[in-house]
Amino acid sequence: MKSETSYFSLHRVKVLLIKELAQIRRDRSLFGILVIAPVFQLLVMGFAANTDIRNISVSIRDNAHSTQSREYIRSLASSGYFKTTLVTGPESGDGNLLVSGQAGLLVVIPPDFEKRLITRRSAPVQVLVDGSDSNFGVNGLNYLQKATRLFSSSLAGLEISQARRAPAVTIDSRAWYNPRLLSRYYMVPALMGVLLLVTTMIVTSMSLVKEREEGTMEQLLVTPIRPVELMIGKLLPFVVIGFMEITLALGVIFGVFGVPLRGNVLLLYAFSGLFLLTTLGLGLFVSTLVRTQQQAMMVATFFVMMPFVLLSGFIFPVENMPQAIQMIAAFIPLKYYLEIVRGLFLKGTGWHELWHPALMLLLWGIAILGLASLKFRKRLD
Repeated sequence: MKSETSYFSLHRVKVLLIKELAQIRRDRSLFGILVIAPVFQLLVMGFAANTDIRNISVSIRDNAHSTQSREYIRSLASSGYFKTTLVTGPESGDGNLLVSGQAGLLVVIPPDFEKRLITRRSAPVQVLVDGSDSNFGVNGLNYLQKATRLFSSSLAGLEISQARRAPAVTIDSRAWYNPRLLSRYYMVPALMGVLLLVTTMIVTSMSLVKEREEGTMEQLLVTPIRPVELMIGKLLPFVVIGFMEITLALGVIFGVFGVPLRGNVLLLYAFSGLFLLTTLGLGLFVSTLVRTQQQAMMVATFFVMMPFVLLSGFIFPVENMPQAIQMIAAFIPLKYYLEIVRGLFLKGTGWHELWHPALMLLLWGIAILGLASLKFRKRLD
């Protein structure tokens, strides 16, 4: 006679299913991670994951000041791709528009623009491209060439109606900071920020939770060590690990990928220290919210890692996201660290251009580390 457990039973599967559903329903945090977080992220990321480039900032220096040059500028503005701004003042300051990020493209119309068109000759227009983002540089330049061809076509239609040979407007382009428009120049330095986030935030949170799971945290509490000393002693090793990761990453970035560092390496380490304030604070904060390593991993992955990576500009430009999503991205420290890293590597920017993202990292780090410290000490007490 066969035992009751020797065959497949739908009844036992049903009982087990009911038990698991009841357990998930009772565990509100687990229910939120499994149900609410994926739905929320699907909604947010569905809007944010947009690789179409719109509203490209284009600065235009009109050296012709003619009817045709104004028509050309108007055609660019009405194309739907660009936000045009006229540039005045000395030309020596034009490069700063690309360095500071005020412009992605800089169009210079020559003084003889209208004269060449009237005499039915090609009229070259100089375009400087911010090549630090290769995807932006390629697409932005393509859109500009498309808008220019449409303008030339309108001139051709006019010339054909007048039985004359049509003039042509041509583009003489040059990409700055990344002349070959290599995507690795843009992506590889940013990977260092993601690497720091993973190795310091997630590992810190799991390490602290592991102490409580194994009971070693209680053993430390019965010693004369104070809570603040315990917290500092737990976080300092990850600071060392973070700077080691930066050093190793720089070796790979230089030696393997050949990405140049045009900025100051000491400034890179200093700003990376500010970023570590935020990642360690997040790791400590996560450890105060959960009880197991599994929960720490899930919270860190769903509520920190995925939003940080996808909304920080690591993959998708923040400027292309809806305004509401951009407001959320403004509270993500990885966004400011990526601005710093890409500026230092590709543009050679210094403190004058990077003080704002550095200040945001400092304020974010102080706030999250202070909040996490208070919760950590309260939980120890």
